[in-house]
Amino acid sequence: MSMHADVAVIGSGFSSVALSLNLVDVLPATARVCLVGATRKRGRGIAYAANGDCLLLNVPAGRMSLFADRPNHFVDWLAENGRSAAGNDYVPRQLYGRYLGDSLDAALKRTANRAALSLVDAEACSAEPVQDGSLTFRLSDGARLHTDFAVLCTGAGTARLPLRADQLSSDNHPFIVHDPWAEDWLERVPSDGDILLVGTGLTMIDQCLLLKERGFRGTIHAVSRHALLPQAHLTERAEPTTPVLSAGGGEVSEMLAILRAAADAAPDWRAVMDGLRPVTREIWACWSPAQQGRFLRHAATFWNVHRHRMAPRVARGIETLQRSGQLRCHKGRLEAVRRVGRRVEARINARDGFALTTDLVVNCTGFDRCTAKTSPFLASLADQGLIQPDRAGLGIAVDEHSAAIAAGGKGKPRLYAMGPLTAGRHWEITAVPDIRVQARSVAETIGARVSTG
Repeated sequence: MSMHADVAVIGSGFSSVALSLNLVDVLPATARVCLVGATRKRGRGIAYAANGDCLLLNVPAGRMSLFADRPNHFVDWLAENGRSAAGNDYVPRQLYGRYLGDSLDAALKRTANRAALSLVDAEACSAEPVQDGSLTFRLSDGARLHTDFAVLCTGAGTARLPLRADQLSSDNHPFIVHDPWAEDWLERVPSDGDILLVGTGLTMIDQCLLLKERGFRGTIHAVSRHALLPQAHLTERAEPTTPVLSAGGGEVSEMLAILRAAADAAPDWRAVMDGLRPVTREIWACWSPAQQGRFLRHAATFWNVHRHRMAPRVARGIETLQRSGQLRCHKGRLEAVRRVGRRVEARINARDGFALTTDLVVNCTGFDRCTAKTSPFLASLADQGLIQPDRAGLGIAVDEHSAAIAAGGKGKPRLYAMGPLTAGRHWEITAVPDIRVQARSVAETIGARVSTG
């Protein structure tokens, strides 16, 4: 079976839904948008598919609208669905998943008479360039989709545990949870057992909350290189300050020193961090590859725990677990695991190496950058010369309009990318407030090209 679309949106997460809705708004009435992705994941991805009211958004509801020009869209949806919330409230993530689904359904109904938006329940496997610059995608259901323009919204995957292949033997397998979102591992946990969570970021926080919600009484160990936990949001957000840094402001170490000094002098450091949002991309773009590399190696971990924060209620719950001793954070790296009877021993590489014997080892290392090395689909695009890695190794190379830069940098691209795939160019492009702006920009860029032929 063959299909045709003016624009194909490849992916199932937030980026794909945000872009599709913006495309419907800006494209000519006769244009057709085809959203390609597994129905069970559509709009939710990893972030918004999890159940449990204990899992809250990390951004207040008032800043989570799908649309940059309609800031109250999500808050209004909550009110219409009997869940009134103020703009500074942190609501369950599963509600946000419903919101995305409802917004997509509304667009489908609104445009049904002109078939402007269609959904394909399949995965894109590969693509072939056509002589006129268009693309033909081969889909997992055997169909082929020909499109004039395409946008990659493949998001991010789950990072692998930092273990050698021989450590992932069948003997150890029953005691290792590789993807806490895909495996029903909570059913296997003894209520008074011991667990090792590898990673201390937001994924680890989520698993702690789920364990607590289920009445887990055992000990939760968490390990990461620095044992740093995400910082907490204030209940009332402080007004962002004027940016204390600017593009071309000097070496990475000098700029970070200025940032630290400003944060120490401010009534609250969060206002200083939030004040950088309008200039973060420009600062990142002006750094050389060597400077970007130094930031990623030495400062990104500290940046992330201050930039990507916990909701206040979540932070209070984690603090309670730490004070009681139920949650214990360790500095170090997971080096090896081995089965010991009906449990597993994890050896931790640290200044004073140690071992922990637990019932399960759970991978909470967070999301993995989606690149041609980790994605067979992107690898196929790279083999065709349609994409190439970005210089920082964070995703694929794109220009200022998020158009993919083909191998050799030649040709007028008809392939674009969204979200974490474009972190090499934009850096801060994982949160809803940033992606929704990108979605509008990409939609308008493609809309102008479709209108002019």
